[in-house]
Amino acid sequence: MKKKLSVLCVAITTTLLSLSSITGFSQVKPTKIGATIDDYDWWRKARFGIFIHWGPGALVHKNAFRRKDENKHLGSFHNKARNSSQKPVPEEIFNGGWKKYIDAPDCPMDIYDNLYQIFNPVEFDAEEWAQMAQDAGAGYVVLTTKHLDGFCLWDSRYTDYDIMSTPFKRDICKELSDACHKRGIKVIWYYCKADWYDIRHDVKNPKPYEDYLYNQVEELMTNYGPVEGIWWDGGRIKLNTGPIFEMMHKHHPGCLTNGRIGGEIPGIKFTTPEQRIGGFNMDYPWETCAVIHGHSWIWNGEKDMKSVKMCLQLLIECAVGDGNLLLNFGPKPDGSIYPMIKDRYLEMGKWLKKHGESIYGTRGGPYKPGLWGGSTRKGNTIFLHVTQKWPGGILNLSSLPAKVLECKSLTGGTPNFTQTDEGLKITLDPQYHSSINTIIELTVDKDVMEIDPIEIEQPVTLTTDALVTASSSINPESSKGAPETVVNYSFENGKIKKHFGEDSRDEKQIIVSRKNVNNNRDKERIHKMIKGKHKGHFWRYWMPNAEDSNPWLEVDLGAIEKFNRVAIKELYGQVQKFELQFHNGEEWKTFYAEENTIDNLSIHLAKPILARRIRLVINKTNGEFPSIVSFDLFN
Repeated sequence: MKKKLSVLCVAITTTLLSLSSITGFSQVKPTKIGATIDDYDWWRKARFGIFIHWGPGALVHKNAFRRKDENKHLGSFHNKARNSSQKPVPEEIFNGGWKKYIDAPDCPMDIYDNLYQIFNPVEFDAEEWAQMAQDAGAGYVVLTTKHLDGFCLWDSRYTDYDIMSTPFKRDICKELSDACHKRGIKVIWYYCKADWYDIRHDVKNPKPYEDYLYNQVEELMTNYGPVEGIWWDGGRIKLNTGPIFEMMHKHHPGCLTNGRIGGEIPGIKFTTPEQRIGGFNMDYPWETCAVIHGHSWIWNGEKDMKSVKMCLQLLIECAVGDGNLLLNFGPKPDGSIYPMIKDRYLEMGKWLKKHGESIYGTRGGPYKPGLWGGSTRKGNTIFLHVTQKWPGGILNLSSLPAKVLECKSLTGGTPNFTQTDEGLKITLDPQYHSSINTIIELTVDKDVMEIDPIEIEQPVTLTTDALVTASSSINPESSKGAPETVVNYSFENGKIKKHFGEDSRDEKQIIVSRKNVNNNRDKERIHKMIKGKHKGHFWRYWMPNAEDSNPWLEVDLGAIEKFNRVAIKELYGQVQKFELQFHNGEEWKTFYAEENTIDNLSIHLAKPILARRIRLVINKTNGEFPSIVSFDLFN
C-alpha cells in the first residue's frame, strides 16, 4: 500500500538527513526563500492564465462544498476530516444509482467519495488542453491537483485516493505538464490546504497532516519539470509554513505563491480576488480568478456560459488595473472540453493575436480605470481601452503630463486629439467604436512608467438605497436572484467595490445616502440577503422566473433625478435583445435599445434625462435565465 510506503520513505529520509549531519555530506540549500518582484516579471507580462477545476465530482456537477454527511452540510473548511473509505462502497456506485445526484442540491458523502472508482476520463487529451491554452493566448495554466475533497490528480505515494486508483490509471499532472512545457506554457499547481477526506486533517492535531501536505507538495515540485509556483486554497488548519516554503524554493527558487495558505509567507505573494475584479494597484501583484461557466468552479453541464465579449472585458478590466485574469473552466467527466467553452477561449486568442500588444507586457495606467474604461502602458506608448459608448464620439480625459506625439486607433477609424493643460480630448466617429472595446494608441515623448497614476473622477451612483422591483424573481430572499442585489446600500460603506477596478479595500468609497433604506426591517432583511457580498460580485445578481417571458427590472430613485450615464453588468451572455426605458409621469419611453448581449454595458448619453423610475426590459434571451449583476445611473 502507498501509505505503508510513505512511512518507509519518511523513515529513510530522516535517517539520511541524520547521517548527512554526521558525515558532513553537503545538502543543496536554496539561494533564496520567497519570490521577489522580479520573479513576477513573466507572470505580469503574461496577464492571462487558464484555471482548470476537475476531478470525480464532475460526474455529479459538484465539488466538495455540496458533499453531505449524515444529512448535514459539512460547512466551510471544517475542523476534522471525515473519510468515507471506512464505510462500505454504496451499491449505487456500480449500478448507476449515483446519477440521481447529478444537479441535485447535495450528494451523500459515501457516494461522492467513491465516485473515483468509476471516474474514467477516456477522452482526456493533454495535448488538446495545452494547445487550447496556447491558442487562447494564455501564458500559464493552473490545475487543481487536490481540492477540498482530497482527491489527487497525480500518482502520489502518500495516498490511495488518487488518479492511479481510478479505472483511468494515468497521471494527469504528468501528461498536462509535459504538454504545456512543450509549448512554452508555464505550470502552476493548485493545492488545497484543507482536506475533507484524509483523516490526518485535524485542526487540534495538525502535525500529521502537515507532514502529509509537505510530502505531497514536494512530489508536485520535483516530479513534473519546471513548476512556477503553488496556488494555495484555504482552510482552518494552522501549519508551520517555514519548512514548506524552504522546500519549495530549494527545488524552484523564486517560485510564486498566493497568501491563502496562511502563516508566514516569505517574499512577495500575489492576492486573489475571487469572482470580482481587483482594484487598481501597482504596489503588489494580483490576479482575479473567475469562472467561464455557471457559479461552480467544476463542470456544471452545458449552461450559463459567459460571452466572448464578457470574457475579454474581464481580461481588459484586470489589465488596466495592473492585474491578471485567471479564467476557469471545468472539463467534462470524460475529460473532453465542452465545444462552447473551447470556442470562448479560442475567440479570446483571436482577439489577443490582433490586440495583444495592448495587454501583454504592459502595466496598468497611467489613467486609472473609470466608467469610460482604462489604460495600459509600456515604453513610450499608452493604450486607452474605451469600453463606454461615447456621446458624439468625444472622449475627455484628465491632463496628461507628457506630450502626445501620435494618436491612432487599433480597432478602426482615424481619431483626432486636442491636448491642453486642462485635459486631453479625443474624437472618433461612433461607427468605429468597438463593441468589446475601442483601443486608442498614444505615443508620447517620455517613458510612460515615469508618469504617476492619474486619478479619474468617479461619479457617485444615483441608485444607492433605491427601491428596486422586478416583474419576477427566481429567489427574492437570496443574493442569487433578488432584484435588490443590483444596487448599493448606505450600510455597505467601506465594503463595496467601485466601478471598473477601484477597490474599497484600499480606498473607501464615499456613499451619499439621500434617503437610506426605507426602515430598519428592510435594512436587516437586505443585509441578511446579500450576506456581505458587495455589489458587482459575480454571486450577487437578479434573475427572473423561468415563466417570465418578458422580464423587467426597475429602479425607483425616490425623486426625479438627472442622469446621463447608465452602467449595467450582466453575469452571462443570455440576453440577446433589450431596451432601457424611463417613465415620464404618464408612460414608459424607450431611450436606448440594442439587439445584443448586455455583458458589461456602459453608456454616456448625448443628452441627460430627467426621471424617477428607470427600467431595463429584456425582450429576448438565449433560452436561459438572464442574470443582472448591477444597474447604475450617474450624472
